[in-house]
Amino acid sequence: MTSTSRDDRVVADARTPLRVRLQHAWRPFRESSRISRGLIFSGAGLIVAFLLLALVGPLVYPYEGTQYRDEVSPGTFITFPELAPPSAERWLGTTRDQFDILARIIDGATLAFAVVAVAVSIAMVVGVTLGLLSGYRGGRLDRIIVTSMDAVYAFPPLVLAIIVSFVLAAYISPGVPSAAAAVGLVYIPQYFRVVRNHTLSVKQEPFVEAARSFGARNRTVLGRYVFFNVVQTVPVILTLNAADAILVLASLGFLGYGVQPPTPEWGYDISQAVNDVAAGIWWTALWPGLAIVLLVTALTLVGEGLNDVINPLLRARGKAGRKIKAMPTPRREASDVDGERLAARVRDLRVGYRTASGPLWAVDGVSFDLKPGECVALVGESGCGKSSMGRAMLRLMPPGGVVQGQVEIGGTDVVTASESEVRKLRGEGASLMFQEPMTRLNPLQRVSDHFVEMIKTHLPKTSREQARAMARDALVQVGIPPTRIDNYPHEFSGGMRQRVMLAMSIVLTPRVIVADEPTTALDVIVESQILSILERLRVEEQVGILLITHNLGVVAEACDRVAVMYAGKIVEMGPVDEIFTNPKHPYTRGLVASTISLNTTELRSIGGYPPSLVDPPKGCRFAPRCPHVMEHCTESPPELTDVGPDQRAACFLYPGAGQPVPKGVVVPSGDPQVSGI
Repeated sequence: MTSTSRDDRVVADARTPLRVRLQHAWRPFRESSRISRGLIFSGAGLIVAFLLLALVGPLVYPYEGTQYRDEVSPGTFITFPELAPPSAERWLGTTRDQFDILARIIDGATLAFAVVAVAVSIAMVVGVTLGLLSGYRGGRLDRIIVTSMDAVYAFPPLVLAIIVSFVLAAYISPGVPSAAAAVGLVYIPQYFRVVRNHTLSVKQEPFVEAARSFGARNRTVLGRYVFFNVVQTVPVILTLNAADAILVLASLGFLGYGVQPPTPEWGYDISQAVNDVAAGIWWTALWPGLAIVLLVTALTLVGEGLNDVINPLLRARGKAGRKIKAMPTPRREASDVDGERLAARVRDLRVGYRTASGPLWAVDGVSFDLKPGECVALVGESGCGKSSMGRAMLRLMPPGGVVQGQVEIGGTDVVTASESEVRKLRGEGASLMFQEPMTRLNPLQRVSDHFVEMIKTHLPKTSREQARAMARDALVQVGIPPTRIDNYPHEFSGGMRQRVMLAMSIVLTPRVIVADEPTTALDVIVESQILSILERLRVEEQVGILLITHNLGVVAEACDRVAVMYAGKIVEMGPVDEIFTNPKHPYTRGLVASTISLNTTELRSIGGYPPSLVDPPKGCRFAPRCPHVMEHCTESPPELTDVGPDQRAACFLYPGAGQPVPKGVVVPSGDPQVSGI
């Protein structure tokens, strides 16, 4: 079966239309900014112009850079006048040695491309190969190669190129091969260092370990799994090194250590024209100097543009798409906020991002209340906007992120408050408990340093000893011995690091804790301990907790209410017991039905995929996947309506959602495991 499936995929790939493949290859360029594309195309245009000059020039121009040949009589040599200025006959003039400057520029371009091609190929092949082997194998081989490359890298490039050129000239006749080899050897360490560093990182990735666990050979792992993940930056280095190679070649020629005269070479021609400039003869140095500047600039522009295109982060920053239009914020009445009864109040919250394809609203019009001592679960598929909403509640948005609506915590509207007010609110009024705590704790700081920095930020008059005492109390509350306050993060297990993050969340006694997947990747025992700590906090300290999770078992154990989120909107909200025993929305029924328990006899799932939030459906966003979809479901979005005691759902199956329920439509009921979806 496995072999057949693989063959089917190969056939399917072979039948992929060329147009689709080209669109896939063009996608990074399409998503990049206009500036990035402009850099690439302008640089590439100059490079193509020089290539045409090198390839076509000798065919149409009657003279060569080292010969004075009559076009009519190839065997007859003619003599150009010395230092003739540009004219209709000699477009760029002549040199002191009676060479035609345009012919020298044409032949110099041919030489430059030849040397750069050989030099960059040598540097890339040797540097990438050594970087892969050194980074992947490690051990003594790695130490030897790294030491050798560091020694080479310590030399200034031009000095090293001169030394190598001298050595090679002693064994190889001076000329293009020795100059190309000298330039190429200079740049081997750059490729080596970049590829080795990426290899060290990639070889620790889970997919590489999985390949090893399946018995893949080192050669296979290195070629299929490591190589293609580390060479993405090589094109950028290639273009930038090509620009440097032009400069090094010209420098060698200028100093007299490069290609030997009378071979046309731009650096040598500039050296011969130094005295001419002082005498007012400008054309002998201008044209070769201009050729060097233009070609180096062109290669640099392509390199910078490719860097923006290849790097997804730079590509996203470069082109953020159409600007997100601000939505009017509803007027807030004095009776809307009751600080005594609500820990947090969210109204019409919208969270948007600017993407290459256009504005994306990850959270679109979400409203809910969080009471003191209450735990509300936020559940839904990946990509539905849960984490975006949690971060927006503390206004922790990436560049280009937009938050609209109202988020009231302790009488402060997080959305409209000043940056200083929001900073003060974080930690004191609300805390965010991150997923994967090791990525949030600075490995170079002790745990005590994390606490002291946070406490003194909010309470600047607190002494360091007082801050450490507060940190010890917080650690004791989460079950960590106070003696471990001076340990580093790597000295804790995963569950203990999560407790450290929880202790940092509660050390200033916030009103609200947003816990984003706090038990992910933890074993069930540690998971139970974390949930017990959260339970104690909300019961004893009256902390309101918004628990973002995929684990419905955790929801059933730890939460009071559930908000089910789909494609940026809350589609159902109600008490935990009602949501699990009598879900109303078809999407909620699908989630509950897909939960595995001891009584599960058949695996269930929700067919289809969530819609794109760049261009969501006009009507109900779950309509394309819903088994109960009706005609008007695709015309207008449903509104949250009461479907039971303290339970609301956004579905046209129920009266009050915005459209009348058609006659004959039966609301699904019963056990969601066997009915509905």
